[in-house]
Amino acid sequence: MFRIFELFLRLSGFFVFLLLEILCFILIVRYNHQQRVIFENSTNLFSAWLQRKTQSVADYMHLAEVNDSLVNENANLVFKLANTPKYAHGNIDSILWSKPDSNYQVIPARVISNSVNRFHNYILLDKGSRHGVTPHAAVITAHGVVGIVRRVAPSSSVAMSVLHLQTRISARVRNKGYFGWLNWTGKDTRSFSLNDIPKDALVALGDTVETSGYSAIFPEGIMLGTIEKIKLEPGSNYYSLDVKYSSDLSRLAAAYIVKDLQQAEKLELLDQVISDDE
Repeated sequence: MFRIFELFLRLSGFFVFLLLEILCFILIVRYNHQQRVIFENSTNLFSAWLQRKTQSVADYMHLAEVNDSLVNENANLVFKLANTPKYAHGNIDSILWSKPDSNYQVIPARVISNSVNRFHNYILLDKGSRHGVTPHAAVITAHGVVGIVRRVAPSSSVAMSVLHLQTRISARVRNKGYFGWLNWTGKDTRSFSLNDIPKDALVALGDTVETSGYSAIFPEGIMLGTIEKIKLEPGSNYYSLDVKYSSDLSRLAAAYIVKDLQQAEKLELLDQVISDDE
């Protein structure tokens, strides 16, 4: 305690000087109009700067909450677009604000783990059966298809990635009607191949490839990629198209699980027809 008192005594001159400086500053600002205006403007600028910094910190602290809100909003838009007939009349605003028939359920999910460096890659998601996820549901992002749900637990699910040599997606060339099967080549994450397109098809480099809708998994019209190369083997009646995939799965952080609510009915009906033929 004595040392603290001794320190104050040693610095008493400095504290007296500082007190006098503050007093002079107050008197100058109070009794001089120009200095008072400068002081008030400076105070306002500092206050505005401090408020911006405080707001930036607050926004950062609530970033996760804002991100979740955006994911839910995007899921709602995906739901509306998935359930809107592709030949519906009206512009996109009228389609989004109209009440669609609920053929699909959209569930936003976060990616827990994701592999891209194997020949059989899988994606682990943080949504499961208690969220409404079922096997054979589609997994997509804003950039395209990323996989198909294979196994489901109460709080999580595993999807077979499109970067899996056994994944095949029914795809078509947009606005041209030709369709075939899209599959990963096993090379880099953006290298895919579209097969079974007839050689008389009027396809061109840069054409968009999208889901055909000819399955009980994916809605039609979801972006898959663009044609990079057109190949025709000698004696073949079908093109083999090199497709640059639209989605970069090496940067996957969030996705939407899209479940066809009529999937069971479609598959059951198809199984009945196949059984009758056999």
